[in-house]
Amino acid sequence: MRYQRGFNLIELMIGLIISLMGLTAVAAMMMAFSKNRGSMAQTQAAQDNGVMALYRLERDVSQAGYGLMNLQGCTSIVNSGQPSISPVPVRIGDGGAGNSDTITVQGTNSSTGIPGTELSATVAGGNTMIANQFNVRSSLGFSVGDRVVATALAPSCTLVTVTSVGATAIGFTPALSATSTAGYLAHFGAGAGVPAGEFFSRTYAIGTTGLTVGDYPLYVTSNLVDDIVFMKAQYGLADTTTSTTVTRWVSGSTLIDSTNALRVIALRVGVVARSTKREDDVIDQPNPLPVFDEKPDSSGGTDVVTYAVPDTHMRYRAYSTIIPLKNVIWTR
Repeated sequence: MRYQRGFNLIELMIGLIISLMGLTAVAAMMMAFSKNRGSMAQTQAAQDNGVMALYRLERDVSQAGYGLMNLQGCTSIVNSGQPSISPVPVRIGDGGAGNSDTITVQGTNSSTGIPGTELSATVAGGNTMIANQFNVRSSLGFSVGDRVVATALAPSCTLVTVTSVGATAIGFTPALSATSTAGYLAHFGAGAGVPAGEFFSRTYAIGTTGLTVGDYPLYVTSNLVDDIVFMKAQYGLADTTTSTTVTRWVSGSTLIDSTNALRVIALRVGVVARSTKREDDVIDQPNPLPVFDEKPDSSGGTDVVTYAVPDTHMRYRAYSTIIPLKNVIWTR
């Protein structure tokens, strides 16, 4: 009888070693693939957050000043029982070198689509306003309960509530001083339960977890986009109020008030997004990370902004955009 022979011990050991070598190679490939996939996912997350943050900012900033008319002539707008309102369409709160800025965007959005009307001195004995009535060329689009503010009146730039509407007369409360000074009546929208009608004043900032937003009058912040760690903005200034060319970019430390607000014709906004997870290896990326490059039409090179990467095991991506301003209604 012939004996049936199997593998001997040496052959089994050799086979086992070869199998283990193959499994080790496959495991290494899978680990490398998983690592690369994780890195790509972190990069994609940072990109998505950065693009979303810029989209939200651009959407509001592009509407800055809508409905504010020529209210830039007001230093501030008094709103009884609430904080005063600045009529400047967009304002940068300068955080200083290496720190994030804040961006406040303002405007009105009347549900009727009527931005306002001119005051008229052709009625009521030549007065554009008596104690509790505006005399206007047309009251179209105004309703009882709306919030309105008139310019160039004494006391000027006070937000009041409409109490009656006639063809050329709009009653209001609280009472103001009579005047014959010409001006404009801006429509701040329906005011039912809203402190300033349909006026919006929205402040964007960087919080502990990302980009935040808060609304007038309390500006209570809520998280908008996660993992945004840095934000900078600059005014694009023209030489004159009628120019359409940016001649220089300046930081938020430059005072923009009612006398020069119309020279701001663009806003440059940059954000830095960060990945959500810390990786084991050091990541090859620029440090400091460029946020704003110098523009050829700038002066003094003050427009260059960078971000010092605090953790080289996290992925950072910078995004920036230029948003034209000079809303057609704002520049009326």
